[in-house]
Amino acid sequence: MATPSVKPVLLSRNQIDKLKALQEQELRKSPLGLAPSIHVIARQIMDRALNMPKEA
Repeated sequence: MATPSVKPVLLSRNQIDKLKALQEQELRKSPLGLAPSIHVIARQIMDRALNMPKEA
């Protein structure tokens, strides 16, 4: 079985800025002063988008 070729996904500066804003929100909400990484936030958003019910 051939190994699939997977390349990194590049984000625009605007998208990264929005992810950083989400990270800052999480940091402010955390009683321990911790926030998920930008990569974790992006993966969570992608998972939610891919798991949304499809319209007929």
